[in-house]
Amino acid sequence: MRIPAWRLALTGAAIVILAAVGVGLVAASSNGPAAPASDPAAAPAASPAVGGDAARHPGLRKLLGRVGPAAKHFVNGTLNYVDKDGAIVTIQLDHGTIASIGSGSITISEAGGRQVTVSTDTDTVVRLGGGAGLGKLSDLKAGDEVFVQSRIDGGSTLAKHILRVPATATTGG
Repeated sequence: MRIPAWRLALTGAAIVILAAVGVGLVAASSNGPAAPASDPAAAPAASPAVGGDAARHPGLRKLLGRVGPAAKHFVNGTLNYVDKDGAIVTIQLDHGTIASIGSGSITISEAGGRQVTVSTDTDTVVRLGGGAGLGKLSDLKAGDEVFVQSRIDGGSTLAKHILRVPATATTGG
């Protein structure tokens, strides 16, 4: 079976966008809030305060600076890919505020009024963002802004990673 070029291009673009959002999320969870762009002296290209790949690759820091602010406009997305065993894997990414946290689930209110409930388990990784490191589901509360990356398998949606966006990162935008 031959896959049309437009479908490959569309899939590639979706992967690039989701990867950029993922990189932005990782950066947001490992670094504090960025300095305002109007003060170039406050954010040198290779600041020693920035760890990981961004310190070694100044271009990555510039990319993350562009993606980070755009992430607040992201609502949700789904990505399908083939794993190493040839099985199709579906990943869902949701962004919104926590409406409720139950025993084994979390409900997110997204832009436009849509609510999404995903299951959680003991393997769900919680990142508190803003350099606070790893946390637990009990560290989250209703009203927190989060990005939730889930895996859809057989009709059930299980949260694999939850990133709480620090309140200071959402102000002024």
